[in-house]
Amino acid sequence: MILRLSLILLMALASLARSYAAGSAFYRSTSSRDDSTHIALLVARGDSCMAQYDYFHAMGYYEQALENLKIKKLKNEEEGGTGQLTIDNSQLRINEEGLKMKLAECRYLRADYGGCIALLESLPEDSLTHDALRELFYGYKLMERRGQQMRWGERLVKRYPMDSEVVADLALAYNLSDNPVDALALTGRYEAVDSMNILVKRQTADAFFFMKEYPNATRNYERLLALGDTTFNTHYSLGMCYEQLENIPLAIEHYGKAVALNDSLKAWPLYHLGAALVKDKQYKEGIHALLMALSKMQPDDSAMFNLHWALADGYYGNEEYYSAIYDWKNCLKYNPQSLASLYNIAQTYELIEENGKHAEDAYIEFLNLANYVDEPTPTLQEWMDHARNFKDVHARMERHRIEVEKRVKSLTPDPSPKGEGSKK
Repeated sequence: MILRLSLILLMALASLARSYAAGSAFYRSTSSRDDSTHIALLVARGDSCMAQYDYFHAMGYYEQALENLKIKKLKNEEEGGTGQLTIDNSQLRINEEGLKMKLAECRYLRADYGGCIALLESLPEDSLTHDALRELFYGYKLMERRGQQMRWGERLVKRYPMDSEVVADLALAYNLSDNPVDALALTGRYEAVDSMNILVKRQTADAFFFMKEYPNATRNYERLLALGDTTFNTHYSLGMCYEQLENIPLAIEHYGKAVALNDSLKAWPLYHLGAALVKDKQYKEGIHALLMALSKMQPDDSAMFNLHWALADGYYGNEEYYSAIYDWKNCLKYNPQSLASLYNIAQTYELIEENGKHAEDAYIEFLNLANYVDEPTPTLQEWMDHARNFKDVHARMERHRIEVEKRVKSLTPDPSPKGEGSKK
């Protein structure tokens, strides 16, 4: 009887164990499916935000999905799976590299170029999509790190040689790095297939220009005009080519078009136009263009005032007082009504000179201008009171000095001997 009960108990326990194992397996399977569904839902929400140009919320969804995917990957590894994990949904195929590229795109579109680059450079290069490679290339360009920009550009055009925008921008980077030979090699390979691309043709023309091959540059700029590229830079560059080739009439024509396209805002096209007109003996028109260029080259008064003011502050702080006075006087050239400059000059003279003559003159000049202010601010009133007090004290000291000199002179005997030459 006891033996029979023991057998029944063992059979029941075995049944329970089998049920527990089956339940655990079902739970893990259900939990895994739930995790995958949740991740897929987060990614779908992020994609929906991207479609609405809502990069902020998209970034939040992608970050949550990436975090959940990392947790799921750790569970998978603990259960004896591989370190790589891909989620297949009815409409999405999600892995860690793909999620990082989505997140990198959000950062790029929010101008976080450093964050975008850090994410993408953490991935295997062969996993990077065309968009990801472009984000690396243009991210480095926008950060003004030309060396890294060119490195990624070279990898990009190797995989996508007909991406004309990247070809043109990589050639531009070569040209700006004083390497027009590589620019020509790059654009030449592209133009062997497509010779009508304006972006690429511009860099070809510029490369010839930088190499001073003006006939070749001229042909390429003229080709750009034929393709419809009637921009300021094309006409301006073509004008310089024709000037170098001593074709002054055509130089004048293209300089004139460049000036018109730019609404006469830049000095150098006006200068080149004026110089070419003078060479062509069109003196009146040339002088007019050169005078306009000269007016554009004059420094901005407010900028020059601020520059000299900052210099004066620096010199004063470094106890180079005469240099500080010099730059405050330069401030007055650009703003003769600057009461602060006059007052600073006077105070600095007061600090460094014992007799106070220059300080008094400067305070008088300051007061002559300040007295025209109808309602002085408290600070200006304080300056004026100090100037008047210094002026009065110095005037009294000067009068006292003169009186003392007179008294001393009256008490001093005449040094010449009396009765010199007289006979007793």
